[in-house]
Amino acid sequence: MNKLKSFLLPLALVFGAIAVFEFGVRYGASNTRALAVAAQISSLTGLYQPVRPYADSASKQQLAAAVDNHIMTGALIRNAWYLKLRAEPKQTLDAALARALALRGDAVLTRLEAMQSASGDGPPPLSTAQYANIRTALTLAQNELVKPAAASAPVEEATAAAAE
Repeated sequence: MNKLKSFLLPLALVFGAIAVFEFGVRYGASNTRALAVAAQISSLTGLYQPVRPYADSASKQQLAAAVDNHIMTGALIRNAWYLKLRAEPKQTLDAALARALALRGDAVLTRLEAMQSASGDGPPPLSTAQYANIRTALTLAQNELVKPAAASAPVEEATAAAAE
C-alpha cells in the first residue's frame, strides 16, 4: 500500500502538467485562429467592396461565397469559451464580423440555406445539428454586432447634424 501511495503523487503531478499544457495549447490556438479568421474576413471584405461593381457575375459569386464561408467560420469561432479569457482576439473578430455582416447582410443566411438544400455534384449537405449550430451562431452575431450598430447610427447622425 505504501508503494502505491508513493506512486500516486508523481502520477497526479504528471496528469496535472498534461492538463495545464493542453489548456494552454487550446487557449493559444483558439486565440490565434480567431485573429487569423478576422484577418481573412477583413482582407476578403476589403477586396469584395471595390471589386463588386466591376466584376462579372461568376467572379462576384465566387468572392461572395468566400466571404460568406469565412463569416460562418468567424461566427462559430466567436462563441468559443476560450475567447472570453482575453479581449483582443474577440474584439478583433467582432469588428471584422460586424463589417462583413453589415456588407453581406442576410445573404449569408440565404447562402447557408442554399448550401443545406443543394443536391447533386457539390458537397453533401450539413447535418441538422451542424446547420442549426451555424444558423444560431450567425443569428447571434447579427443580433449582437449589426443591429445595435444600425440602431445607434441614426442617433449619431442626428447628433452630428445638430452639432453643425
